Amino acid sequence: MTGLVDVPSLTGGYTDATLTLAIDHTEHTRRQAAGLQLVVGHGFGGLDHLMALPHEMPVPLNTLDKYQRAYVRRAPAAICSIRDGHVTRHAVRPCRILMATVRYNTTYKLALDSASRFAPMCARQVIVKRLDKNAFHRISRLAEFDFYGIGVLLEHADGGLETVVEPRPWVPKRHTPAAWWFAEQAYGSYLKQTAQTLERTAP
Repeated sequence: MTGLVDVPSLTGGYTDATLTLAIDHTEHTRRQAAGLQLVVGHGFGGLDHLMALPHEMPVPLNTLDKYQRAYVRRAPAAICSIRDGHVTRHAVRPCRILMATVRYNTTYKLALDSASRFAPMCARQVIVKRLDKNAFHRISRLAEFDFYGIGVLLEHADGGLETVVEPRPWVPKRHTPAAWWFAEQAYGSYLKQTAQTLERTAP
């Protein structure tokens, strides 16, 4: 299951882009059944605490520090549950972010900077309406995009896209609470967009 999701106005400058997401259908269905949307918002540092717990493997509650115990005791059961002195984490990331796409008139440095903000999260590409007419500047600028692994697509008048620079595939170096948080925010946009679509199509 995939969908184009507009990035919400997040802290840290993650704005003005479109994300291509791969929704985790199993986790999405589980959350829908439990009435759970996002796992953020249930206490400061919650994702740090969740990442300290293995998925679906009970952990003795007395092995957690006091902050972790306080979190798991107040978190909804769909996130983690406590039974027989053990806590089990149920929540996982609801989606994978495949691509961040930004749009600019041409390959300005602003386009490069905008796409670069997403480097820790996913692959990146820029869609432009024209390339620099000066051959030296055009080649130099495209080489810079290629160096940073940012794709460049030229949008023609008929709406067709021509790949000028291939985006470099993104390989996560490690899993972090920040990346999980970003995935939750993107998933929240997906849920909002889906709800709006249902409202528009409702009889």
